[in-house]
Amino acid sequence: MARPRRRLTVIAALDVVGYSELIQRDELGAIREMRAIYRSLVRPTIPRFGAHIIKTMGDGGLIEFPSVLDAVEWTMAFQNGMAARNATRGRPPIEVRAAIVLADLILTEDDRFGAAIGFAMRLQAAAPPGGIAITHSVRWQLLGEPAAAFKPAGFLSLRSDHEAFADGVVEEMTATLSRVRDIRVVARNSAFTYKGKPTDVRSLGRDLGVRYVIEGSVRQAGETLRVTAQLVEAETGAHLWSGRKDGTVHDPLTLQDEVATLVAGALRPAIRAAEIERVRRKATETLKTHELVLQAMPHFWAHRREDNAAALALLQKALLADPRSSAAISLKGWCLSQQITYLWSDDPAADRAEAIALAELAAELGEPDPLVLTAIGATFSILNTDQSRALQFIERAIALDSTFAWAWTRLGYAQAYSERPELGIESFEKAIALSPEDPIQFNAFAGIATCHFLLGNYAEAAHWAGQSLHGRPGMVWAYRLQATSAALAGQTTLARNAVRRLLAESPGLTVAGVRDGIKNLAGPQLDRYMEGLKLAGLPE
Repeated sequence: MARPRRRLTVIAALDVVGYSELIQRDELGAIREMRAIYRSLVRPTIPRFGAHIIKTMGDGGLIEFPSVLDAVEWTMAFQNGMAARNATRGRPPIEVRAAIVLADLILTEDDRFGAAIGFAMRLQAAAPPGGIAITHSVRWQLLGEPAAAFKPAGFLSLRSDHEAFADGVVEEMTATLSRVRDIRVVARNSAFTYKGKPTDVRSLGRDLGVRYVIEGSVRQAGETLRVTAQLVEAETGAHLWSGRKDGTVHDPLTLQDEVATLVAGALRPAIRAAEIERVRRKATETLKTHELVLQAMPHFWAHRREDNAAALALLQKALLADPRSSAAISLKGWCLSQQITYLWSDDPAADRAEAIALAELAAELGEPDPLVLTAIGATFSILNTDQSRALQFIERAIALDSTFAWAWTRLGYAQAYSERPELGIESFEKAIALSPEDPIQFNAFAGIATCHFLLGNYAEAAHWAGQSLHGRPGMVWAYRLQATSAALAGQTTLARNAVRRLLAESPGLTVAGVRDGIKNLAGPQLDRYMEGLKLAGLPE
């Protein structure tokens, strides 16, 4: 095995004090402050010191410097700049802890690894707010004024124990989940009041006024850390989801990030399913707008003619209760788009006009909701050959919440129809990894099939179309993709069986009818798609 590349370098680690509280108090304001600090005090200043950013987190980052003096001078200037900025804010100050260490790191193309990074993050905690902590090995290389600015603190215990690591996981999860719009998260300090206390989850739910609780543990075996987490319904104590993630003691920050992403990606479908079940038990006449939208969801993702009609009816009822509900407006547009492309519409032209109008209305309302933005993008993506507008909305959804699997799935389709199927496959794989138990995951499989079809990998396309059908057997439209892919791959029996399933659902289906329903594919690729359907035996 090749010896890894290593380098002795200098790392400055920055961490915003009380970041979770800032996010809980004013999420958008805190994010704007972080971006302003980065734009004014970090990005324009580091090139002069020959530095570059290794990693950024919402509440800090790691910066690599070519020398100890460069690192110390830049960090001192940064902290002085923060002090000056706080003096003119007229609001509670934003303070940063900083640490500087000599680090022996393992190098890759775009990242740095090593125990020293974890050490730098632990040393941060020893710095006062607005101050800097350095190691003895950094101090003895300084002379004159920079050296005089630091006072000895004696020996500090900075071991990476499980408690400190678990606290970091909680902080990272709180910050990540705070960006998920349809999940409300209690402040980190509220959760920490129960730290180390045996607490019944039902009592905790009542005390904090929450429906769901995440609990977990950290275990270590050698250099491996294992984090487990589970989602519990507070009222009943029922376990709704569980997961785990392994990492190493040498890179705790990456493991904390990965756990937060795992939990955020998995929680949305788990909580959505629990909320849908809660709504199902309520009397229909008492349902509010958002509850009607929730009730429509299982019908929406069933991808069957009768279910799509049921979803549209529920969404229309939601809009009668609240005509400006962005969620109901955008999802109704998406449902109408499905109705057109899957050939369920009695009046495709009218449905297309209404779907586009609904997407435009949702866009005009401007709600910064990843689900709404994704639904708008999906409508534009399904009904237009040009994917540029679809990409604008879908990319905004991901910028707001990078753990939203539905947005990554729709990004994959928009990339595929923008002649970038290789990128599309990456996006679909991201969606599957983020939410492996998502009820709409089958659509990511169909997306991978679409990408392979566009790449000319017809056998692979037929395989992935089959995977999507395993995930949603009643989703008859995917047999179109399986039929054309299998026919072009020479898998005649599979292709003809797929056509038989299509015709059993829609006896009058023809190649011309399918062509009329497809709005996001054109030119030679569309011709090839139709050629495969003819070979499979679909009547012209």
